[in-house]
Parts: sequence; structure tokens; C-alpha cells
Amino acid sequence: MKINILFLLALVISAFFNAGCQKLENLDKLEVSGIDAEYAIPVFSTDFDMGEVLDNFDENSSVFFDENGQAILRYFGDFTSSGSEDIFAVLDIINNIPVPLADTVSALPFVAPNGVTLDYALLKTGGLRYVFTSDHEEAVTVTVSIPSFTKDGEIFSHTLTTTPYTGTLPVAGGLLSPLDLSGYTLNVPEDSIYVEYSAFREVSGFTDTLKAFAVIFNDVTASFIQGYLGNQVFEFDRDTIEIDFFENWTEGTLRFEDPTINFIVKNSFGFPVRSAINVLDVISVNDDIFPLSSPFIEAGIDFAYPQPDEIGCIKETNFSFNNENSNLADLLEAVPKAVDYDIDGLTNPDGNTAIRGFMTDSSLLSVQVEVVLPVFGAVSNYNVFDTIKVEGFDFDVDFEAYGEVDYAEFKLFSENNIPLNIDLQLFFADENKRIIDSLFTEITPVVTAASVDVDGNVLEKSIEEAFATVTEERFERIKEARNLFLQARFSTPENGMRSVRVTADQNVKIGMGLKVGVTR
Repeated sequence: MKINILFLLALVISAFFNAGCQKLENLDKLEVSGIDAEYAIPVFSTDFDMGEVLDNFDENSSVFFDENGQAILRYFGDFTSSGSEDIFAVLDIINNIPVPLADTVSALPFVAPNGVTLDYALLKTGGLRYVFTSDHEEAVTVTVSIPSFTKDGEIFSHTLTTTPYTGTLPVAGGLLSPLDLSGYTLNVPEDSIYVEYSAFREVSGFTDTLKAFAVIFNDVTASFIQGYLGNQVFEFDRDTIEIDFFENWTEGTLRFEDPTINFIVKNSFGFPVRSAINVLDVISVNDDIFPLSSPFIEAGIDFAYPQPDEIGCIKETNFSFNNENSNLADLLEAVPKAVDYDIDGLTNPDGNTAIRGFMTDSSLLSVQVEVVLPVFGAVSNYNVFDTIKVEGFDFDVDFEAYGEVDYAEFKLFSENNIPLNIDLQLFFADENKRIIDSLFTEITPVVTAASVDVDGNVLEKSIEEAFATVTEERFERIKEARNLFLQARFSTPENGMRSVRVTADQNVKIGMGLKVGVTR
């Protein structure tokens, strides 16, 4: 449901047309007010409090009341997250690449990109194949050991026996199907993976070397890694938070006393991450762009992260841009229609290699941004304009039996416990939206703000009456109306200089009556 500053007035207008669209065929049965030819006709009466207004919104509404009854406008951006795929990709440097061994004991270089130094990884999947040739004229038993891979305290080892070399082609040995490495721990001391092999000649009993030897790893993935995990960038989608509360604004000023733009960050990566805010702009209803300024945009926001004894835990960071650390309140005076933001996360931003971080294959960094506008502030000459479609609008009045109508007078009555002045004008328009008349000669005070104390809390309700006289000729024109153009002007007490609070228990009662004078 879209929510804007015309919502309360829409309720009133709705009540007016639901209760007031009646045929006046029995004027002689109506209450006489003063003289025989003058009749008072109740048109509508409605009352509601702000808490009841909340019930009209669905659960995803952007308006709610806090535990103190304070009305709050809240607008959420889309939930966005970044996972661990990029960092886990460091293991790809050993996948599907044959690595020849220069000796029976070899250190395979493991130099990860982006400054990552891997201490160890728990493997989720992985396979190993090794191939060699032998020119020994006797069977050879080959054993491959990889001290860098351990499981249940045992290093990885595999043995097979070759056939003798017959003097034609060297014997090719090895595995067509990879050996399973899942569940092993990969240790990477000094950025190397250590591999050993031995060749035992079965007849002579000697240990020898092989003419060629190579290993191939494939589909090596991890469920957990630890080390210095480098300077990575978590990229999040750019998003825009639409603020529809001001969509019908035409002029005037409005100031919120305690607005915030909140960042809600959830992090299960076990290393430092700092925000990099690329864009954080307020966009006005006039499409002007106002960048938010704050020391925290330049310096970044450090996100909480789990410690080594908190693997699997999620740490939450709640940070607010507010009046004290930014120019947010000044920007919102421009009457916002949206907040545009683009944020990234930088890992290990200080480059401290002594911090040995960790991550799992389910680690996640998520960010949600919200704009929170407590309805505590000041309004001055805040004008809005809207169109309301009138379904079944019909003042089909039969005056012939009672003579001509001299005049008709509308009376609006309000008892208001909300600290807001409302001046109103209704323009009646035909089916082509051509204005044919108006309720008042000019925009007219209809609701007077309740009085407030120095803290903006309501002290006493206000009572207001407004009148609009309509001639028979004008009444005939109004009968043709199918659309209404609604113009409203809002202000808080003291000409918009006093900040006020809107709470759930504040209420307003508005009624309308029609008095007609006829000659027989």
C-alpha cells in the first residue's frame, strides 16, 4: 500500500462520499433548524485515532508506532549479501594442472592471489591422480605420500606395483580415476604443498627413482579455511529506497528532528571487514541529488566479526547516520523521494597479516539499509495536491416539490488532538477533469492543530468550524462532478516553527453538515 501525507484526508473524503451520497427526496422529513423553509442535513461524521489508522496498513507497511506510541516512517532497501566463493577460489590454482616432481621429495608452490596466505583448509571435495614411467627391468612398488594432507592424524598415502620394463617402452603407471581427498586437512606451510614418493625394486630390494613423476589435483574445494585471507572486495548490488510519503508535495518545508539512515550488517566471516561507501545520496522530489557527508563515509564502518572460538556465529553491526555524525537532517529538508546507495565490503582493510582469519563455505556478509523518520518535526506551508476519483457521486436532489432553493451551506466541524493545522480546498471536476467549481473561494483552515508543550507533546485538543455557502446555480454544477482535486496545506503550531510529535493515541473527529434554504 502506498502511503503519503494525504492518507488522513483520504479517509475523511472517503467517509464524506460513502455517507454523503444520498438522494434528498424527503426534505419535509428532515430536521427543521429555525424556520420552516430551512433544513439541516447531516452529511457525514467520522472519527479515528492514529492507532486505528495503522490497522489499515498491511504487514509490510512503512508506518508503525513504537512502544511509546511515537509514529515512525520506515523504508527498507533490498536485502543484499555476498558469499565466500571468491576467497575459496584460491584453491583453484592447484586444480587440473599436472605438476612434475623434480625429486622424491618436492615442494609444490602454492602462491594464492590477492595476498592470501593459507594456513590450512578442510577439504569438502577433491581428487588426486599421479602418473610416472619406469625403465626398471623388474616390478617396482610405488608409494606416494603427501605430508600436507592429513586425516584422522594420518598423512595421505597410496601404493601400487608396476610390471617390469621389457626393453621396448617404459612402463606407464598411475591412476585413471582420482583418489578421494574429501575430509582431509590441507596444510600449507611456507606457501608449499609437500609431496613424496618412493620406488622399491621388488627383486633387488633397492629403493630407486622413477624416470618421470607428476601429480594432478582436480575439483579441490574446502568447507573451511584459515590464514591471512588478503584484501578482497565484497560487492553488493546498488539499490534505491523509494520514499512515497512526499509524492504529492508541491511546496513548503518540513524538518525531521531525529532522522536516521541505518545499516544493518550480519557477518559470519572471521576476519575484519570495513565498508566502502561508493554512493549515499538523497534524491529530492525535484530530482536534485544531495550527497550525504559524514566522517564515516570517508573512514568507513568496521563490521563486527566472529573470533576463532566463535566459528559458525553471526555478528551483527548496527550503524546509523544521524544529525550528529552527518548532514542528514539538512538534506531531508529538500523533501526526499528516494535514497540511493552503493556499498562494498573490504576485507582486512589495514593489511594486518598477523590476523589469521577464517571462513566456512556457508559464511555470509549481508547488508540491509533502512531510512527511519520518526514523526517528530516541524512543517511550514507544506502544500500537496492530489486527484480523487469519485465513484457514484450523485447529489440528485428533487427540489421541485418544495420550491426553489435559495442557498445551500456546507459546515465542517473538527475536534483535533493531532498537532497539525490543515487548510483545505476541494475542486469539483467533470468526467474530463475540467474544474467546474470549488467548495471554498480559497484554501481555508479546516482543522486547527492541538496545542503542544515545549517537547512537542499534545496538551489540549482544538475545535474548529468552517463554512462554505453554495448557491442553487453552483449546486447544480456540483451535481455533475465525477472527480475531485484536493489541495491541502499543512503546518505545525507557531507558523511551522514548533516541532511536534505524532503518537498512536492522538485522534481527530471531523463532521460535515448541509443546511439548505427553500421558498415554497
